[in-house]
Order: sequence, then structure tokens, then C-alpha cells
Amino acid sequence: MNLLPILHQKLLFTTEDIAREIGNSQSAATMLWRYQRQGYISQVRRGLYCVNNMATQQPEANKFQIASAITPISYVAYHAAMEYHGLAHQVYYDVVVGTKQTFKAFEFDNYRYAPHRSACSLEIETPIADTHIRVTSVERTILDCIDRIDLCGGWEELVNCLRSVTYLREERLKSTLEAYSKTALYKKVGFLFEQLQVPASQNFIADCRKYAKDSVMYLTSDGTSDTFYASWRLYAPHNLLTINNQNADELV
Repeated sequence: MNLLPILHQKLLFTTEDIAREIGNSQSAATMLWRYQRQGYISQVRRGLYCVNNMATQQPEANKFQIASAITPISYVAYHAAMEYHGLAHQVYYDVVVGTKQTFKAFEFDNYRYAPHRSACSLEIETPIADTHIRVTSVERTILDCIDRIDLCGGWEELVNCLRSVTYLREERLKSTLEAYSKTALYKKVGFLFEQLQVPASQNFIADCRKYAKDSVMYLTSDGTSDTFYASWRLYAPHNLLTINNQNADELV
């Protein structure tokens, strides 16, 4: 039985997928072992496989597709989502995978995939151009990265990502912020959007500013937030506005 046409259509598949196709789990395991020996497929992790390019015998699936297939509900998140949306300025080899169902971090094809558990199911999209991918929307990606700057590659990378933003759906920002309901996130988002002139209305900035009266907070947790911005009651790096694309490449 030749399953290669079916496997190329699936791109990524589990042992259980193959067992359902041929009706026998032992035969499925044998077939996967043989295909792997012949260079037709690669094992991504235990129980998960992807097809190889027939000419190069290299995996056909990219890191975004792999991240989306690790669990039935996993999705591309944080810096990897920034990369997918074309906003990142650096390429990282750590891929943060959003999921409710955790898994053990692993490496495949020079990338390291690590889980980040999240109960939030808002703003996870399947692009029309590639139904093998699930990724957080631009709006949620930005909010997630501001919330966890460490998972965005650091504040310099975050600044450059935000400067690349040209359009945002404000209603999605508002609904996601409401779902997270984090005072600190409102404050950080309003501050960064105002300072970096991220495309958002003055009403949106004003809504975020309502949370500025709360306790003093720090934009970063690594000691780099050394300047106090009184109007937001927030400490942030003193050179926040002087970071540009060229020196960000040197700093990250």
C-alpha cells in the first residue's frame, strides 16, 4: 500500500493518523519505520512525522506548520508569531508554541520548540493561504509580546517589531485586553503605543491611560528600566526611543 500521496497532502501526521488509514497500528509502525529509512519522511518528535522533499530528503514542513501540529490545539505564538506576520527583525531558533495541552520541549531541524500554556483561545487564526498553520492574530501577538517581553526576544526587538506595525484592528485589541484583564498590560500597551506612535486612536490611548494612576510599574524585569515616565507611572529603558533597526541587530 503506497501512502505517500496521502502523506504529502497531510504534510504532518501522527502514528494514529496512519493507523486509521491502513486499519492496523502494527502495520502503521512498520510502514513509518520503512518510509523513514528510505528518506521519505522525518520524525519530528515521538509520534509526529512530516514528509520530506523527494529531491533533497529534507523536511517539507516549516517551523510554523510544525508548531501548529505538535498538539491538536497548538499554535504559533510570541516572537515566532511576529516572524510569521512579517514584523520581526531577528530570526530566532526558539519557537514558543501556545497550547493548553503541554508537551516536553524538543529540537528538530535546528529549531527548539517549547510549550507556553495559555487558557486564552481568543484571536487564534488559520490563514487562508496555509491551512496547516494556527497563529495568534497580529493584535494578540503584539499584546502577548508586550506582556511577556522575554518571549519576544527582549525589549529592543519588541521596539523594532512595534515600529513595523502599519495597521491594527482596534476592536480586537480592546476585546483581548478585556479578556486578559491585566492592569499592568493596559499601562504598558498605552505607554509603548504612545511613545512609539503605534497606529491606534487617541481614544484607545486614553482608555489605557486610565490605568496609569495605579501603582508604579516596570516595563522590563531585567534591570534595564531605569527612567521614570511620570505620566504613566512607569519605569522604562532610557534609550527606548533611540533604538533603531541597525543597532537593535547589534543589541539582541
